[in-house]
Amino acid sequence: MKGLLIKDFLTIKKKYGVPRLIMDVAIIIALMIILEGTGAIYISFLLIPMEVASMVMSLTTCDEQWKYAISLPVSKTQIVKSRYAFALILSLVGFAVALGVNTISFVCFPAYRFGFYVFLSIASLGVTLLFLSFILPSNYSLGVNAGFAAMIIMVILLIILGIWSKLTNNAIMWFVVEHFELSMVITFVGVAILFVLSYALSVSFFKRKHT
Repeated sequence: MKGLLIKDFLTIKKKYGVPRLIMDVAIIIALMIILEGTGAIYISFLLIPMEVASMVMSLTTCDEQWKYAISLPVSKTQIVKSRYAFALILSLVGFAVALGVNTISFVCFPAYRFGFYVFLSIASLGVTLLFLSFILPSNYSLGVNAGFAAMIIMVILLIILGIWSKLTNNAIMWFVVEHFELSMVITFVGVAILFVLSYALSVSFFKRKHT
């Protein structure tokens, strides 16, 4: 599995590289300047999950083109497991970025206690894993196009949720502030269960596809 992880890392490094990194940093800085306090929210809940999801789908595209992983003397379960492990690593990198952005937002535009900004970073990780929990099984069952469609649907649902929260005077944010510990437990347990179920589905779809 280590070789598969290295393969994924080298593929991402080649396809994205320094120019994409510079572009992402520029987008983050621009959003923080233009949107001020709300910039961290858009970065945490839209930019980071979409970037991680696009990287994972790029890997799936390469797998379908090169047929490299399936030709190796490793089980199909190991192939899927390595992809989920790499997706989790990318998600943790995204969490680190979200934590940095939210810390800057707290220092420059303090509207809530710092714990709330930490929760936003954890929630960003949760949203990223939520995206992947739907995208990865779609990729393994119907291909990259299905994964892309799943990502678009998730983005639309997230935007609708944001609009609803704004119409209800940020009800979600105030619930988190008033029930911080409960929100942490719900986010962690819910996403963890969904991610595990997603992995089981992906293994089943991948085995069925290559029998």
